This record gives sequence, structure tokens and C-alpha cells, in this order.
Amino acid sequence: MNKIDLVSSPEHPVLILERFNGIEIYPIEPAEWNLYKDKDSGMMNLWISLAAGRATEQQEDTVDLCAQPNWELNLVEPDLSEDSIEPGFIATIPEAYDESRNGWITCFYYCSHEGTDRNTIELMEINGDRIRLRLAGATIDVNYYDGSKPATKLSVDVWFDRNRDRGRSMS
Repeated sequence: MNKIDLVSSPEHPVLILERFNGIEIYPIEPAEWNLYKDKDSGMMNLWISLAAGRATEQQEDTVDLCAQPNWELNLVEPDLSEDSIEPGFIATIPEAYDESRNGWITCFYYCSHEGTDRNTIELMEINGDRIRLRLAGATIDVNYYDGSKPATKLSVDVWFDRNRDRGRSMS
């Protein structure tokens, strides 16, 4: 597969995993977001969540795992507001666990729950309660939990539907 073909887009929303041994591609199923005041921290939380289906492109070492990954990011900041959510908004979440932000703020599930680091969130477009986000991050390789392999890079460009009833699932 050509590197140029490995771009998630709103027309072809896929979760791309760049692993040490090649690329894995998963179609995005639901993708949701919400902005709300977090009761535990008292801060605003931009919650972002996506789930993927079975791989359309996969490496031999993960085929038998039959994974359907999901990824959750929580940007917990005191100064976030509805007005912040506009095209051009860019934020980072450097690490999965942040004591100052009340614990785990990212989670990537493949076969087990792992955090994601070096996360970037870029808001590309808005259409009512839908926002198009470009996300990137990194996690421990999905099939080598001893840390002996390079990190897996995650990326996606997809429309997220607002779900005002949902929010952070981890603590």
C-alpha cells in the first residue's frame, strides 16, 4: 500500500495504526464528542471517542486477535468553552496519565486498555453539532506489551457527532 493512500479522510474515515511491522487500517464506526463541565475536576472536558470495526488492512501477527479498537481522549482544561470549539483549534495531550488533570485522560483499547501519548487534536470544520477532527497519538505496540517494540502511531480524520449525554469513561 502506498503511503499517500494511508490518509484517513471524512470521505473514507479510518483509524490508521502505523506499527513497527506495517500498517493496519480499521473503518470508523461511531465517532462522538462532547464538551461539558467535569464534576470531579470542576474543569471543562472536551471528550472525544471513536470505535472501529474489523481491519481492512492488517499485519499477520494481529489477524487472530480479531480486534475492533476504540480510542478515547479527554482534554481537561479550565478555560475551554463552546467558543473555543472552532476551526483552527489545536490542542495537545502529551501523556495518558496526568495527575494534575485527575488521572487517566486517554485510553486506546485493542486487546487491553493502554494510554496514548503525544496526542494532537486539530479541529478542521464545524457543521452544527458535528465537528471534523484530525487526531494523532502514540501507544505501546498493540501486540507487544513488554515494550520491546517501537510505539504504534495512531491517526484519524473524521466527523464526530455530538452526544451531550456522554463523557469521560476512565478515572
